[in-house]
Amino acid sequence: MANKTLMSFLVIVLLAVGVYFYAYKDHRNIANEVAAFADTALAIKDSLAQNNEAFLNQTLEVSGIVTEFEDNTLTLDDVLVAQFEISPTVTIDQQLILKGRCIGYNDLFEVVVLDQSIILE
Repeated sequence: MANKTLMSFLVIVLLAVGVYFYAYKDHRNIANEVAAFADTALAIKDSLAQNNEAFLNQTLEVSGIVTEFEDNTLTLDDVLVAQFEISPTVTIDQQLILKGRCIGYNDLFEVVVLDQSIILE
């Protein structure tokens, strides 16, 4: 009887530990990830406009020229919006290479949206 109780307790503890580690994974660190795709903002926009699922949740490395800048968001070539956690120091018409996680294509504004972005160059 004590043996069955001990085994049941161990099984419950192991299941609880397994569920905990499955549910509470570490967050992705985009800065340390290798980019799945690297291209210009215009080329990625054209690809995403045709197939919205291709780059979804992938790390992208994108080059382009800053056309708009506001708070923690900047726009490259009027076709890609990158969101930053900390406001970057950039100027309009500056050539940039940045990396971020693609969260999709906005059909209304016809732009690709990246979050967790960082500036590489």
